[in-house]
Amino acid sequence: MTEPKFGYEKGEGLYDSYDGKWVVIYPTGVNSTFSGRFRGVKEGYAILNPFQGGEMKEGKLVRKLIRNDGHSLAPLMGSAIEPVTEKYIIEYCKMLNKKDKENKKSKK
Repeated sequence: MTEPKFGYEKGEGLYDSYDGKWVVIYPTGVNSTFSGRFRGVKEGYAILNPFQGGEMKEGKLVRKLIRNDGHSLAPLMGSAIEPVTEKYIIEYCKMLNKKDKENKKSKK
């Protein structure tokens, strides 16, 4: 006789179709998104590399696609995943940087 299973089971292969693809992940209850190239899943988190991030330059946050040995982890439980392109992420970073620059000028 087998024991009944209770609770949440992680779907094996559930995210395989995203492997190597560019995505935006929208976690539930978090006021931000995560975007980059999907590289796999570890303990309920998506591994993204390269990924959208930011760095400080001359006291300003500059968003860009970060390509290095590191990675970003995005929670998958309850998250929505949207397939996009690398170009989409790069253009989105440019748009946010331009918007920040315009907002700073309008405050002067």
